[in-house]
Amino acid sequence: MLPSFRLILPCILSLHVGWAVASDVFQFALLGDMPYRLEPGEHSVDFDYLVQAINKDWDIKWVLHAGDIKSSRSPCSDAMLLDRYQRFNQFNKPFILTPGDNEWTDCHRVSAGEFQPRERLDKLRQVFWHDPAHSLGRKPMAVTSQSSISGFESFSENVYWVKDNLLFFTVHMVGSKNGLQSFDRNSYVQRSGKDVDEVKRRTRAAIYWVQHVFAYARSKNISGIFMLMHADPGIGRPVRRSSAYYSFISALEQAVRSYGKPVMLAHGDTHFYRLDRPTLASGIPLPNFTRVITPGGTSSLWLRITVDPSSIDIFHVQLEDTDSGE
Repeated sequence: MLPSFRLILPCILSLHVGWAVASDVFQFALLGDMPYRLEPGEHSVDFDYLVQAINKDWDIKWVLHAGDIKSSRSPCSDAMLLDRYQRFNQFNKPFILTPGDNEWTDCHRVSAGEFQPRERLDKLRQVFWHDPAHSLGRKPMAVTSQSSISGFESFSENVYWVKDNLLFFTVHMVGSKNGLQSFDRNSYVQRSGKDVDEVKRRTRAAIYWVQHVFAYARSKNISGIFMLMHADPGIGRPVRRSSAYYSFISALEQAVRSYGKPVMLAHGDTHFYRLDRPTLASGIPLPNFTRVITPGGTSSLWLRITVDPSSIDIFHVQLEDTDSGE
């Protein structure tokens, strides 16, 4: 992930994909990499203003967050996790989070408190996914979690839900090379075989979840899929077989091709807004696949996703700025 914020505006701010079904238009908010540098308990006019603006918007049905709820070099303390939990529950909409690398894989760093990443992941799950059958937010909604599937009981963070014959789901894929990046040399916490095993288990779970969700969508004749994860996996060019994301992106590409209907992938990690149609593992174009990257490193920029299943277009992306002027 990139520690500094950059905003790149494509020539077209809205890209549309779609197969038509009859239903009502609705919207949701998409956030990522925020609130970035806030200490536990620190007041933020910008973040409070963003929460208030989204809460007042009746068109927004839920809020999605693409992970990185803190900077990579701030302490990964229990106090920080509880602070973010409390802030996110200020939304009066259902709130759905997928984990980022900053809140657990990078916690071995001296500046982050020298925590054991796997221990932080356990704590993260206890705080944010203590009820895997429901979202966060003041008005939680029911979701289906991968933890309900035998053999995947620990993956409470991977969820899906359906509205108006459209399927929305999260999958736990993080930056920092999917958790394989070298540990901080100066930290007393160093990588062990258990850390490598964690990456393998989580990647297998992610691949299974993608296959499971897409199979469900095909069986129910779902009209479109919106997918959320944290990592920028380096798509848009052929993905190297040595990449930490290759097996996952290959499985995703196969699922998208077999499905044949619109799929939008949203992720954070790189802090600049982008909307495009990148290729996946093979480098061969997918006409039904779109990617959106959330802005990040700021508490004012977010994305409004308008969903119109009754038109040819389904997913419409609009960049929003709720800068308080502070």
